[in-house]
This record gives sequence, C-alpha cells and structure tokens, in this order.
Amino acid sequence: MSEPVSSDLLREVIREVVRDVIREVVAEEIAAAGVLTAGTSRAAAGATVASAPAPRATTSAATSGRLERGALTERIVRAAGASSTITIGRAVVVTPLAKERAKAMGVTIIRIDE
Repeated sequence: MSEPVSSDLLREVIREVVRDVIREVVAEEIAAAGVLTAGTSRAAAGATVASAPAPRATTSAATSGRLERGALTERIVRAAGASSTITIGRAVVVTPLAKERAKAMGVTIIRIDE
C-alpha cells in the first residue's frame, strides 16, 4: 500500500486541476463568443464561420448562431445580441443564467436533435 499524501500536497494538486479547468472553460467561452460575434459580419456576405477548437459554432445569418457542443453560457447569449436565434446541438448544455439572459433579451434558443 502507498503512503498517505500530505494535505498540503493534495491542496496544491487540487488547485492545479482547478486552474486548468478554469483556463479551458474561459478559452472555450472566448472562442465561442468570438465566433458568434465575428461571424455576424461575415454572415451578411454569405460566409459560414466555424471555430477550430471546441465548442464548434457557425453562423448562418446576422441574427443567428449555431453551437454544436459545449455549453451555452450567458456570455455567448449576450454576444449573439438581442432578438437573435441560437441553434444548439443535442450535446450542448444550457446554463440557467443563459436561459434567463436569453429570455430577457428576446433570444430564441432552438435545439436540433441531429
């Protein structure tokens, strides 16, 4: 059997894991928000925009966006803009705050079960 791990070492390992998770979540939210806002200007020209890493999102019109995986957060809803439509895939988790923000802004969330 192995020796018990000291509480200081355990705390440090937990902190490191939490830091990594926070970095990943923030990077995903920034990527998703950037795709939805950057895509709106290109969508008017008829282009489709997709992000490289997860979550993958595309826009098909100036007032709509598509999120295929990951989490739909309040930040993404705000980036989409008022009275817009966000289409989400089956694997997308919608946060409670995103639901509230969408309702307040008049954003329609449509889940596609593909």
